[in-house]
Amino acid sequence: MYSKTMVWKILSGLIVIAALAGCAAPTAMPTSTPVPTVDPQPTFNAVSTQAVQTAMADLTLSAPTATPVTPTSMATATNTPAPSETPTLTSTATREFIPWTKTPTPTQAAFSCAVTNVSPKSSDTVKVDADFDGSWTVKNTGTETWNAGNTDIRYSDGTKFQTSGDLQDLANDVAPNGTYTITIDMKAPSSNGTYTTTWGVYLEDGSVCPLNLTINVSN
Repeated sequence: MYSKTMVWKILSGLIVIAALAGCAAPTAMPTSTPVPTVDPQPTFNAVSTQAVQTAMADLTLSAPTATPVTPTSMATATNTPAPSETPTLTSTATREFIPWTKTPTPTQAAFSCAVTNVSPKSSDTVKVDADFDGSWTVKNTGTETWNAGNTDIRYSDGTKFQTSGDLQDLANDVAPNGTYTITIDMKAPSSNGTYTTTWGVYLEDGSVCPLNLTINVSN
């Protein structure tokens, strides 16, 4: 096989030979015997053509064969159906069983009281400047006995109906669930109207049992 350089050298040599052949003067022959002139051009042309064909054939054989590229098939798009709407499940309320428990009884306080009766009542009418007794009946609802020496009954607010002072001692002890009636000398005001006074039972632990009294005063 011929390389490209070799082919070009052969072609260059042939071109030089052809040039020299065209420029050379014909040699004078003796006139007595004429020698026919031979034209070398056809031979040169034939040789040149053969060399060129041989070189071209070698170049063709030695040329790298291009690897055909296999066309890649285009991916066909697939239409994916849109997901259908999923129905919403309706939750069903579940009944929860809650066992019944007894309501705990609050712990009874050591000192507490309740007013069970008031006199006169708020619906009663007292004459102007009239004397009357204001009274309350209270119950010991605690767990401790009211000690007479540590329990006071005294005025705290409102109209002063009392005629003999703002303080009264407890006459006797009051046991749990026992009752005690408080009576105070009072006098109605000199003007018509509705009046209220407030006293209290001040227990040993500092708690107070309020005693309210309201009257209607009229001529």
